Amino acid sequence: MTTFFGSIKQVGGWKHCGLRFKFFALAFLLLLPVLSFTGCATNTTLAGGANLAKAGQSAATQMQQNVTLSANTILTLRKAVAFNDGYNGAVGNANSQQFLANVSGIQGNLKKYASWLQSLSSSYAALGDLANYDAAGNFNSSIASLAGDTTNLAAALGRPVAVPPDATAGVKVIGDLLIGSRQAHEIKQGSEHIESFLTNVISMLEAPATKQQLTTIQKEVSGQIDQAAQVLFDNGMSTYSTLLDDIGAPLNLKTTSNADEVVKANKQILAGLKNVANESFAEQISAQGDAYDQSLSALKALIPLHESLRNGAPLNLSSVTTIINQLQTTAAMFSAPTK
Repeated sequence: MTTFFGSIKQVGGWKHCGLRFKFFALAFLLLLPVLSFTGCATNTTLAGGANLAKAGQSAATQMQQNVTLSANTILTLRKAVAFNDGYNGAVGNANSQQFLANVSGIQGNLKKYASWLQSLSSSYAALGDLANYDAAGNFNSSIASLAGDTTNLAAALGRPVAVPPDATAGVKVIGDLLIGSRQAHEIKQGSEHIESFLTNVISMLEAPATKQQLTTIQKEVSGQIDQAAQVLFDNGMSTYSTLLDDIGAPLNLKTTSNADEVVKANKQILAGLKNVANESFAEQISAQGDAYDQSLSALKALIPLHESLRNGAPLNLSSVTTIINQLQTTAAMFSAPTK
């Protein structure tokens, strides 16, 4: 018997073997377009998952840095209040205690927010691992931490949330899929889990009163800083060279060795430098509000990326990239952490 497979001997099992081979060959040819399409969709999901993970991790890490810088600025404020009370012989006065209690509450909320952002960054990193190799266990551990930190942040802000049970269940491994298809399935699951926590926290941060729970009020702060600066400047307890060098930098000017003596002897220069110092700290306080608004915008900008991944569409990273750059600019407005 002659077929397009060649000559097959019709002897015993040979005939049946040839027919079986022909059947599987025809089935493979019929399934080839389907397999090809599935392979393309899988590759799109894997690439999209990797891009989403990288963008999300970068955004969350930068947001966490800015929150930490905000907390450090508040620590400087607390030290200024303590200095003023000690200088005035009014340690433990009721007004300062209330002020410090409010500031301490903000610090605690910022700590919870920073922990949540750390977990968010870790979850995106784990999502990236899913795109590169089968790492369901790592992702499930990260998403559990994110769930816990979401609950803690919500409790600190007085806005409890109901975390969906499926969001904490992690990704479910399906053993009968090819490795690429299994990874694509896990990535989409993981993306949906992260998105659910993003939605919850965005809702918290959008609440009008939340911003006051995570940033200080500039008017309240300025008086405390002004008083501390007045004492330090008037008594010549610190060098003025740092401020002078900062002012002179655009003109390529550096302070001389006797700069401090010159400043102490000139009340007008002293007053000018004190005003510069106050303005510098006011900028840091203002940066807290900017960092808050930019972080909220960054979280919102991540949502369309999750939607694109779910729909198999290309990810547009331009908005997230722009906001990350803005966050980096804001970070530069903060001073180095006080040790």
